[in-house]
Amino acid sequence: MTAVPLETVPPIAPQAQTVGLRRDTCPHPLIEEVYASRRVPLPGGASAPMNVYIPREQGDYLYSLVRHYRPSRTIEVGLANGLSTVCIAAGLEANGSGTHTAIDPFQECDWGNAGLELVHRAGLSHRLRHIADYSHRALADLERDGYSCTFAFVDGAHLFDYVIADFLCIDRVLDAGGLIVFDDSDWPAVRQAIRYILANRAYEVAHPEVVIESRPPTPTMSARLIRRLGRALPRFGSKLRPDFLRPDEELALHGRCIALRKLDHDHRNSQSRCHEPF
Repeated sequence: MTAVPLETVPPIAPQAQTVGLRRDTCPHPLIEEVYASRRVPLPGGASAPMNVYIPREQGDYLYSLVRHYRPSRTIEVGLANGLSTVCIAAGLEANGSGTHTAIDPFQECDWGNAGLELVHRAGLSHRLRHIADYSHRALADLERDGYSCTFAFVDGAHLFDYVIADFLCIDRVLDAGGLIVFDDSDWPAVRQAIRYILANRAYEVAHPEVVIESRPPTPTMSARLIRRLGRALPRFGSKLRPDFLRPDEELALHGRCIALRKLDHDHRNSQSRCHEPF
């Protein structure tokens, strides 16, 4: 893996953290073409069905975040067919600077280099560095080389332990004030990982007003009553699941793409024996 220059990464401006997000549309014409045709280009002129992809609205959200926060370094776990990568890289291009690092060991064997081809055809290869390795190894190498960033997008394996592993590795290179965005955050394992982070690390939901494809549950009368009793009677409440006692809606966890803002680095006592319930 190529060593990363150790220049200082400018922190996210405080005003960018508090001002409302302007919702932009990723203007690249290739994005329009791919979503219209539902096919992604492959090297050599062939194409493949777009069977796995982020919604257009989510790509625009990623683009808007990059335009709003103006990060100089961004990172992504899971390149796949490259739609999210193009949206992030297009945001950097519109900002006039920045390098995007995409980690994906399966780009050639599983995706036929579709993601790299899409970035190439978009004319954004100069904004991208692809690392063909597993995320836990690649991120550890980046940390060792002194890399840091202010924006990360996690779209790797969606099992709880894999999401947590990606988070733990990214957290070590993510600057305070930076964002980490989770794809498919409506999947149970990903949602539980986000709840763990909010309960145990110094993170908050960024831009809760942005909701991508939300399907909020409607609690029954009995559920509302049990929840109320659990809060009023701590001994009874301790027997209830934390995600029942404090549901996702109260944590502003909605939809399939959630951004968290890092407030501070981890200062917990290493002798602590248990985590906060989530």
